[in-house]
Amino acid sequence: MIWFAGPVIAIAGKAPLESEWARLLTIAAIFTIWVIYHWVMHILAGRKDRQLMNELAGAESGKSIEQQASAEELETLKQGFEEALKVLRESMAQGKGGKPCLYELPWYAIIGAPGSGKTTALVNSGLKFPLAERLGKNFVKGVSGTRNCDWWFTDEAVLLDTAGRYTTQDSHQAVDASAWQGFLQLVKKYRPRRPLNGVLVTLSLADLLQQTEEERNQHAAAVRRRIQELYQLLGIRLPVYLLLTKTDLVAGFIDFFADFSQEDREQVWGESFPPDDPAHPKDWLQGYDTAYDELLQRLNKRTLKRIQDERDLQRRSIILDFPQQMALLKSPFIGFLQKVFAPNRFEQPFMLRGVYFTSGTQEGTPIDRVMGVLAGAFKLDRQVSPMYSGRGKSFFLTRLLKEVIFPEAELAGSDPRVERRQKLLQFGTLATALIVTLGIIGLWIVSYHLNKATIAKTEDQIALYRAVDITPTDSRSNFKLLLPKLDALLEIKNLWDGTGLLSHFGLYQGGKLGAGADDAYEEMLHGFFLPSIVSRLQERLQAKPDVLSLKAYLMLGQPEKLDPKVVEAVVRADWEQIFNSEPETVAKLANHLQKLLQLKLAGTQLDQNLIANSRAKLTQISPDQQCYESFKTQMGTNDRSHDFILADSLKPNGTKVFTYTDAVNKGFGVIPGLFTDWGYGEFLKKSMVFVKGCMDQNWVLGIPDASTDPREIDRLHDKVKLLYLHDYQIDWSGMLAGIKLLPAQNMEQTINLLDVLSRPDSPLRLLLVAVERNTSLTKISSLLSQAAPVVDDSTRQLLAAAKQAAGFQSGSTADPVRWMENYFENLNLLVRGVPGQPVPLDTVLKKAEELRNYFMQTGGGTKALQGGAAIGNDVVGPAKLEFARLPEPVKTWLMSLTSSGISLGQKESEKALEKSKKEAVAKKQKEANDKLKELGIAGGGGGADAGVAGKAGGPSQCKTAFAGRYPFERNSPQDVPLADFSKFFSPNGIMDQFFQAHLKDLVDTSSPQWRQKPTDGQSPVLSQSIISEFQLAAKIRDAFFFGGGTTPMVQFDLKPLELDANADSFHLVIEGQEIVYRHGAEQVTRIQWPGQAAGSGARIVFEKPDKSQAVLSKEGPWAMFRLFDKSSLQLASGRDQFNLTFQAEGLTARFELRAVSVNNPFSLGDALNFRCPESL
Repeated sequence: MIWFAGPVIAIAGKAPLESEWARLLTIAAIFTIWVIYHWVMHILAGRKDRQLMNELAGAESGKSIEQQASAEELETLKQGFEEALKVLRESMAQGKGGKPCLYELPWYAIIGAPGSGKTTALVNSGLKFPLAERLGKNFVKGVSGTRNCDWWFTDEAVLLDTAGRYTTQDSHQAVDASAWQGFLQLVKKYRPRRPLNGVLVTLSLADLLQQTEEERNQHAAAVRRRIQELYQLLGIRLPVYLLLTKTDLVAGFIDFFADFSQEDREQVWGESFPPDDPAHPKDWLQGYDTAYDELLQRLNKRTLKRIQDERDLQRRSIILDFPQQMALLKSPFIGFLQKVFAPNRFEQPFMLRGVYFTSGTQEGTPIDRVMGVLAGAFKLDRQVSPMYSGRGKSFFLTRLLKEVIFPEAELAGSDPRVERRQKLLQFGTLATALIVTLGIIGLWIVSYHLNKATIAKTEDQIALYRAVDITPTDSRSNFKLLLPKLDALLEIKNLWDGTGLLSHFGLYQGGKLGAGADDAYEEMLHGFFLPSIVSRLQERLQAKPDVLSLKAYLMLGQPEKLDPKVVEAVVRADWEQIFNSEPETVAKLANHLQKLLQLKLAGTQLDQNLIANSRAKLTQISPDQQCYESFKTQMGTNDRSHDFILADSLKPNGTKVFTYTDAVNKGFGVIPGLFTDWGYGEFLKKSMVFVKGCMDQNWVLGIPDASTDPREIDRLHDKVKLLYLHDYQIDWSGMLAGIKLLPAQNMEQTINLLDVLSRPDSPLRLLLVAVERNTSLTKISSLLSQAAPVVDDSTRQLLAAAKQAAGFQSGSTADPVRWMENYFENLNLLVRGVPGQPVPLDTVLKKAEELRNYFMQTGGGTKALQGGAAIGNDVVGPAKLEFARLPEPVKTWLMSLTSSGISLGQKESEKALEKSKKEAVAKKQKEANDKLKELGIAGGGGGADAGVAGKAGGPSQCKTAFAGRYPFERNSPQDVPLADFSKFFSPNGIMDQFFQAHLKDLVDTSSPQWRQKPTDGQSPVLSQSIISEFQLAAKIRDAFFFGGGTTPMVQFDLKPLELDANADSFHLVIEGQEIVYRHGAEQVTRIQWPGQAAGSGARIVFEKPDKSQAVLSKEGPWAMFRLFDKSSLQLASGRDQFNLTFQAEGLTARFELRAVSVNNPFSLGDALNFRCPESL
């Protein structure tokens, strides 16, 4: 299968068994594992067999030597047993799967009294004994009976022939019992699951006929105990087969069965019981009495035939008596069976499988029970039957063992404890195998997915690589175009280098893809990246040659002179200029450059004409400028961790005060580390050596080595130092010029700026301290002289050169360090101070704090207009005088902040005055609102449901009476009480009184839409919404209070116009006033609301021809209006005439409604949407 199916099995597109060698190795590995496994199983099985053999053979010797018959006999027995096991192993095939031969064949134990015919029955059973020829007949037969245990190895079973004394234990009870139990324990130990497959119990009929009743009972009890011990010690329920041996000693047996052929003699004579349920065992002995009678009947049936066939009269008589002989055995035999196998509740019931009569051979004198009975009855002499003198034959044995007992080998149960242990072991083994298998599969899956994911990422990088199309002309000058390809190849390399151990468990593809990426990456570096660098250096040399660029260019063409640090510094400095806003691009290119310089480079073909032209131009540039530019290039790119970053130096509050806009060096508040106190120290340590190196590298310019005269070196160094300090001053002064104070938009921001500036951790203090530390260079020079005593001689020379570079040379007349320090001297004195006097900056910050306190006290509000001016003269004036004496740019910062604060204070004072005027207006408005609440018209708090009733608090009277009630809420089931309605809306009611007292002069009521009259700005300002509510209240007053009364009154006339043809009559009842209409004359009726029966409700009734009625009724003081709401009321003409149509159950009655005034409730419309006013 592996050979033919292996090549077609693929994982992730790869066929691991595709090659012949892979398949051969796989087959060899599987075969080797199989051989090793079976070899180990064979060794374990043999070891276990030898251990069992040794322990069985030494079972007796393990007790006491005194109780053994003889050591020689034991040795002989041991040797015979060893030979038996050896022959058995050689003659039997090893069990499948390494199964030990101990379980290959069923094991049966044969127990019975001494001389009961156990061995004779086996010898004459017709079974095959493979050891008979190897070990001799005596071994098979035994010597003078069985001493302890004989092992009979047949083709079909292993039979353990135990000594008779083990059963009876009547000679040396302690020795026999101990040997018997030791034997059972050994069998149990080495066949724990099923020690035995059955037990054969032999009972000699001679013993049964000759023993007294007491002896038979003792014999039965001994057999019962042995079987019970088997059950208990072995832990299983064994099938038991009872074999009645020496049946030939019953008188007449030989003659009765003399005509039997060999096939007849091999048949089974006895009774087999059906298998029982271990949980519910049956007592088959209860029915064995009948079975025995049936056996006698079969004998009687055969008797007549045998007598007819027999001519000898004496033998006829014997044959005739044989059934009676067997009948006389019934009583003692049944009694014996009951004693041995009868169940009881205190012991485990035996599994008796059958009772069988057998005869192994014919020896001895037959016992005639019939003649014995007659002789005893008539007092006659008892005649002795003659002994059998013929050749012995076996009766009823062969098929009994082969076809009855051996096929039932699986009936024996298994030890539950062993079964549980075996199941647990099997489960554990399977679980372990499953876990291991799942673990291996899991590792394969994980490895597969990790490799798959890495391959997917690799493919992504390959896609990125292929997405960039470059040509040799472009790639040599455009690093931005090369970078994606280099990044993609390097990322592939890093992907496979970074895979963990799990990726290597299985189909690891890094060996192919990773190695290929490495080769492609190196090829890209050599073939494209290096030529691009060379091309870029050529461009620089053509545009503006410098010594370092020329030096790097020559090193790439002469690998023996290559200094990676020089090349990296030159190329990176160029990249930082090209990609000044892309630091990530510079970092990536620098990383690839480092990878390139780590490789073994071959000499690049250089442009000799370019070299000559560059050298010619460079010789025209002063040596000091060349050397300084080289030093700055090399030092400026080595380490950026020492750069001065303004934002970091002013933490935590710098960004709350300062902003930075650098128009000079465009460094975004960053000064290179070369121009810091650290950089100056590095300059002192390395500049002299570097200058000397500049003079030693004249090979770059193609000129002979320069003179090494120390004076020449000193002069060159002084010039380089002057250039360095000039740039140093430019960087720091440019940064200070770019720092600005954040502009304050209001007084609060001004106060915050002054507060931050005057704190102990003031950003201004931090800034000036940083400037002083980095521009007081003399301190660093003095440290060099203090370091001299602690260094060795070799270092002292370097320190001497550094001290000389710092300005310690004798005869120096102009020190550029002093010149540079003088430039920043005034700023530095603010934090350095003069000995014996306070630090000036503390006084400055104190003034800033006083100014902050002044602004906080006045706040730019009305206080500034009142007494703030006097205080300001005591604070602002001294502060401005102090700030005016400060050096730039601190002077500008603080003076502008002070002026801005004063200006903002004046503006906020004006705002405060305007605010006070508005507050006066609001106060007057509040007074009117309070009156509105006091009268109960509006609620407090300004909310829809908030308010006070009078001054006691709670909802307003208006909302309590009207909110959510009819008629102001048309669908509400609750009505507005008429008393509350009158209280608020009647002439001279609450609404009318308030309007007349407070709003009449402010509101123009002459126009259809009431509006506020023009005011002088001092009266309460009214909202249009509250004016509209008072106008609605006036409309309600005019409509409901006709005649100017204090209670509502509405009058109108109703004239019937039409009645539905399906109605006989129509009745309208409004608070006791009734109108009846029956298709007759039209009569006008005056209706008044409220009526004489006020509150009695309103209803309409249609009487139909069948005397049934259609009724619609409403209750409450507003019942009439509710009834009209359910009808159709439409304006006819003017504002006082309407068409009113009543409806109920599809019937209609149409009336004309004419109000007594144009100001009536029926024409109010939106007026009934009145809402209680909230505030003025």
